[in-house]
Amino acid sequence: MKYGVIAHTTTTNLGDDVQTYAAMKLLPRVDYFLTRERLDSFRSENNEPVAVVMNAWWMWEKWNWPPADCIYPLMVSMHMNNYTYRENGTPVQSEWLEGLGGEYFRAYGPVGARDQTTVDFFQNHNIDTYFSGCMTLTLPKQKVTPDAGTYVCLVDLKPELEAKAREWLKDTGLEIRTMTHKCNYRNVEVSMEERMKTVEEVLTVYQNAKMVITSRLHVTLPCLALEVPVMSIVDLNIPKNHTRWAPYTDWVNYISEKDFINHNFTYDFQNPVPNPDTYRATRESLIQKVKDFVAETDGDFTVEQLKKTTYTEQEAYEWQHELMHWTLDTWLYANRSLLKDINKYKKEAEKAKREAKKLKKELAELKKLC
Repeated sequence: MKYGVIAHTTTTNLGDDVQTYAAMKLLPRVDYFLTRERLDSFRSENNEPVAVVMNAWWMWEKWNWPPADCIYPLMVSMHMNNYTYRENGTPVQSEWLEGLGGEYFRAYGPVGARDQTTVDFFQNHNIDTYFSGCMTLTLPKQKVTPDAGTYVCLVDLKPELEAKAREWLKDTGLEIRTMTHKCNYRNVEVSMEERMKTVEEVLTVYQNAKMVITSRLHVTLPCLALEVPVMSIVDLNIPKNHTRWAPYTDWVNYISEKDFINHNFTYDFQNPVPNPDTYRATRESLIQKVKDFVAETDGDFTVEQLKKTTYTEQEAYEWQHELMHWTLDTWLYANRSLLKDINKYKKEAEKAKREAKKLKKELAELKKLC
C-alpha cells in the first residue's frame, strides 16, 4: 500500500505545513503529497490505491470535492472553512455536502473534527462526526541543541504585543527571538522536501526555547506536543478566534491582549509554568487512530477492494460540473451586487466631498467677517 499526506501547496502560513509534517511522522513512509484543493484530479501511478491522512483546513475550492477513487481516506483532524465571498471565500457553504459530496463523508466516516464548529457543521447535515483534536498534538520531540533554555520565542505577535513582551522580558537575561509562520509558497516554488525541512528546523527552535509567546494556534498546539511552555495571547470574544481555539482553552495557558498589555498576570518568565497535560488523552487517541489506519492498509489492495462509495467516476464529474456552474452563477450575481454597492458608496463619497468643500468655503467667509 502507498501512503500520502495532504499539502496546501500555495499556502502563506507555515501552520499548514506543520499539519502535513505531523501526519508524515505517523506514517511508515510518504509516497505522495496530495494538493488539498485538487484531490478530485489526483492520479496515482497505475491507479494504485493511496491511504491518505486527511488532516487539514478544508477547503477553498469546494467544487473539487469528492476526492478521486484511488484515495483511501482517514478523515481526522479536519476543519471546515465556510468563509463567504464577503470574507474572501466563495458562495459555497453547505451545497457541497448535498448528493455525492455528502455520500463520500458518510461512506468513509465518522469524520474526526479538530474543533466544535466543524463538529456542529457535520452534525447539522446528518454526517457522523466527533471531536478528534488537531494532528499537531501528536508531533514528536525534536533534537536538543546547545542553546537550549537560553532564549524566548515571540511568534507572530502584533507590534504592540511584541513591544510589551520585550518590556516584560528585558531583565530576564534571556535572548529574544522574533519568529513568524508567514511564508511565500504562493509566489515562490519550493519542494515539499525543503518545506518539511523548514518545519523541522522551526520546531527544533521551539523545542529548545525557554518558552514561547504567540498568538497562533499552530504554534501553541505544537508546543504542547513538544512540552515547551507556551503563553498564548488570544481574545476569545472574537468569533473567528473562538471557532478555532475554543476546544483547546482548557489545555493551554492563555491571556487576552488587553491583560497582557496591562500586565494583568503573574508569570515568572525565567521559571515558566508548565503546560497543562489535559491534551494527552487526545494525543494518544490520535496516534492510535493513525496506527490502526496503517495496520488496516498494510498489504496489497486494489481501488475496487477499498472503495466504499457507489457513484461512478462519470457521475462524480457531472455532479461537480453542476456545483461549479451553480458557484459561478451565484458568484456572478453576488459580484454584481457588490459592484452596485461600491458604485453607490463612491457617489455618496463624492457628494460628501463636495459638501465638505462647500462648508469649508463658507467657514472661510465667516472668518473674514469676524
